[in-house]
Amino acid sequence: MLDFDPEVMAMAVQDGVLEHVQIERGIFRGRIAHTSTAASRVDWGSYALSVLARGDLSRDMVSFTLGLGGSGDWRVHGQSAVNGDMIVFPEGGELLIALPPQAQWLSVQVPRGRIEAAGLVLSRCLEGSARRMAGVFDAGLMQTLFDLAPVLSPQAQPAGFDVATITIAHDELLASLIGELARRGGASDAGAALSPGERWRVIRRAEAYLDACAEPSVRIDDLCEAACTSLSRLERAFRETFGLSPRRYLMLRRLAAVRRELLRGDAQTSITEVATRWGFFHLGRFSKEYRDHFSERPSQTLRNQRTVPTPLR
Repeated sequence: MLDFDPEVMAMAVQDGVLEHVQIERGIFRGRIAHTSTAASRVDWGSYALSVLARGDLSRDMVSFTLGLGGSGDWRVHGQSAVNGDMIVFPEGGELLIALPPQAQWLSVQVPRGRIEAAGLVLSRCLEGSARRMAGVFDAGLMQTLFDLAPVLSPQAQPAGFDVATITIAHDELLASLIGELARRGGASDAGAALSPGERWRVIRRAEAYLDACAEPSVRIDDLCEAACTSLSRLERAFRETFGLSPRRYLMLRRLAAVRRELLRGDAQTSITEVATRWGFFHLGRFSKEYRDHFSERPSQTLRNQRTVPTPLR
């Protein structure tokens, strides 16, 4: 998308009908990446010039919109916003945003049921037609987007990834956003304490679900449903039991799965293919995480496995 084409810009957000008006003088340049799964949609765009975007969003999904970057303030429904703010829109919500020059934005659309499965009450997260949340784009979310950029960003080539890989990326991103909603008071049971017996039941149910799940992708909302609890209580149970958040715990399980495959690998084993299949898209960060955790590089695991001598019989 090199030039300002109103027909192309109308499809900036999937399943929405938006009108774009170029505010700033100059030649418009923009890039947008669309990725979709059965349960979510993600759009990530970057615009060179300031534009006004308005219209109706998806009628069957809740929309999260993040302002990732821009040289100046954003205007959201007539109110000032800044880089790092998030706006939550209900199904069919009206969008009216003035984007600053050099803006980057992210839109995530998911069914309401996925959010409520994590124990969140959207009526607490929404005020009227939308709610702006300041400062959501913190260091944690920045790292998440950095890791997922090879799959989701406008500079990526989403067609090169299969649906399973895109699904993992979407779920990782959504887990971050749902976690932010829970921390900001959207949970139905925020602040409620866990008894030792309930904490143990939550962990046992979660572990049983994970043991039965062979897929690399584990949705945080599915884990909440399996454990019969909300995200805030799941977080508390995992931190009190393991000293880890559920997301960190799931990442370590995926890291261990990569190691198992490398230990069983042969000359045809591709570290990149194995890591990507298990949801590690930023290979530099994956290699560092692997080395820090197992005290050797992935290539050393694979090479050492290949050179183990066959025992004499």
